[in-house]
Amino acid sequence: MRIAVTGITGRVGAALAKYFANEHEVIGLPRSVCDLADAASVARCLEALECEVFFNPAGITSLEVCEDDPWLAMRVNAEAPGQITEWAASRGVKVFHFSTDYVFQGEPPGLRCELDETRPVSVYGRSKLAGERAVLENPGNCVVRISWVFGPERPSFIDQQFDAALAGRPLAAVADKFSLPVFTDDLCEWMAQLLAQNTGGVIHACNSGEPISWYDLTLAVLEEMVECELLTTTPVVRRRTLSEMVSFRAVRPRFTAMDTQRLAGILGEAPRPWRVAMADYVRLRGSLR
Repeated sequence: MRIAVTGITGRVGAALAKYFANEHEVIGLPRSVCDLADAASVARCLEALECEVFFNPAGITSLEVCEDDPWLAMRVNAEAPGQITEWAASRGVKVFHFSTDYVFQGEPPGLRCELDETRPVSVYGRSKLAGERAVLENPGNCVVRISWVFGPERPSFIDQQFDAALAGRPLAAVADKFSLPVFTDDLCEWMAQLLAQNTGGVIHACNSGEPISWYDLTLAVLEEMVECELLTTTPVVRRRTLSEMVSFRAVRPRFTAMDTQRLAGILGEAPRPWRVAMADYVRLRGSLR
């Protein structure tokens, strides 16, 4: 099977391209080949493209960039997926489009299922929701919502805290914002199942467990580092609040942890807990030092 993948220099795109290349022909579409900000670039790329499946993890993920340039955010995160969807519908190509938990308002606390109301509070969230709707104009397509992605492809929040702890730098993390992370290794395995079962509609793809804050995640990473003897003691982590984060000019929703019951039904079992996945990744990072 020929699978096209955008955003192959990003965390999710790189992971998907590497994983699916083991059994399929992967056609990587970096920005130099398929620039989602440029409709003409996308059109040229698609005109020459031959594939059966199209993975679209590419997009603008910086909330501040989206706030500063709403037109660009809508072009990349909404109009380009719509352009891809129109092309795919004419060719009989299945589209898997990757979205975000930031399509939710973030109140009240609790897990969000796929049928819950979406009411984004930022330009980023609104652009991603518009992209979802464009892709789902073809009901056979699939929107995969992900959150707090980590993995070896590119540094993430976990890597930042891991490196800071090893270097003995002060640690701080926001304690009043909650979601659930996803390990790219797990995400790729789930995507293989979603592809095999021709899954359509919206699906939430993250590791299972109770919703956590960045502060909780940091403590868990540090505890695992002690367990692996990468640290002798657990460093102190300063609690921060969203209101303290002056660099966050865009509004962040507070409670966006996603329910994974639909994913569990497809997999035949619940996705593994985030803590188990995180521990595997910390051990991997430790082995590579």
